[in-house]
Amino acid sequence: MTTVVAAVLLVGCTQTVAGSGVAAPATAPRSTTPSSPAAPTGSSAPRSDLEVDVVDDECLLNASEFGALIGQAVRPPEQGDPEGGTGTTGSSCVANVGDTPLAMINVYRVRSGTAAEYVRAGAGGRDLPETGEAAAVFETEAGPTLQVASDDFLVTILVSGATPTQDGWRTAATAALTRLPE
Repeated sequence: MTTVVAAVLLVGCTQTVAGSGVAAPATAPRSTTPSSPAAPTGSSAPRSDLEVDVVDDECLLNASEFGALIGQAVRPPEQGDPEGGTGTTGSSCVANVGDTPLAMINVYRVRSGTAAEYVRAGAGGRDLPETGEAAAVFETEAGPTLQVASDDFLVTILVSGATPTQDGWRTAATAALTRLPE
């Protein structure tokens, strides 16, 4: 699964969508193949338990917030449907430095159980206390990935080429959670 995330991150976005955290129409999701989050090493949570593309706009952080997370200025993040190179597609919000994608956000619904249970089931993550319903940072092949749960959603934030601080992750998670649709 991590190769899909890395491929999506390296491809970038093809479409800009304005807005913040708008729920997708109540139709079937564009894809039910979990292209993300990157599977943490030793994770016991099955990736097929995720419903992808559940919000139309996953850009829950602005350029300033992404920049603070990765420690450098980024272009305004863009929502798009990049081709992952493996035959799976999915929507992601990507933040670029120049033409290089360095951070990505995805939003999911969990099909069984809760998003918090899903985060807690991922073995090997570093807990991020007092953040959302549950939060943990996982080391993946593509880079460190935060999983943070709200009542209804699982948000993942992947960073490539940087290692955010715990306070940086917490600030980004809090901002992202406040922009999720109700």
